[in-house]
Amino acid sequence: MMLAAILTALFAITAVATGLSLIDSWIRGRSAYGVLRREQALLDAGFVPQVEASEVRLRTQASQTRNASRRTLASMSRTRTRRVPLPECA
Repeated sequence: MMLAAILTALFAITAVATGLSLIDSWIRGRSAYGVLRREQALLDAGFVPQVEASEVRLRTQASQTRNASRRTLASMSRTRTRRVPLPECA
């Protein structure tokens, strides 16, 4: 008798938690869908979204040259060949 009551209570708690989780997901999904619809309406009207300042990464000139000179694994594994210019067509 006691085991049945414990299992019933555990099942009821699990069912309530699952229901609340589903309701929360539904509310969040509906909110996100509304945001997407508003953004799509703005795009259709011709507005261009602006990137947030926190998402823009500024690079200095020194870091650009350093990154340009960095060699990748693919370029390091290639053999060094001398480039021969193509003959000019008459």
